[in-house]
Amino acid sequence: MFKRIGLRIRRVRMDQVMKQKDLARKIGISQGALTNFELGRRKISLEWLVKISRILETPISYFLVDVEPRKDESSLGPKDLRLVRAYQKLSGDSKLQADFLHTMERMGRHMDRKSGKAQRGK
Repeated sequence: MFKRIGLRIRRVRMDQVMKQKDLARKIGISQGALTNFELGRRKISLEWLVKISRILETPISYFLVDVEPRKDESSLGPKDLRLVRAYQKLSGDSKLQADFLHTMERMGRHMDRKSGKAQRGK
């Protein structure tokens, strides 16, 4: 279990292009301790996991792989959740929220067309 938690910590940290030493410094532990957490060689306490989840802006439930995720988060990874949070922050301005959603949908359609052309060209 701790190995899976560590792998998820590492994946999120790397997705955010954060160096191990920077995350360790922000949470107040040595780089070696963080390495041990990420490799599952050391059990991580709930206190450290909470600190890591806050710094990485990722729900703690994402790291706790043996806990059943909420239905609305079950298929969402950390990047997906960041996008959802960005959208939710726009809730005070419905026009801006609609523009954001429209932009994301257009980008998705563009990527669909682009991948379709690549497949036909093979």
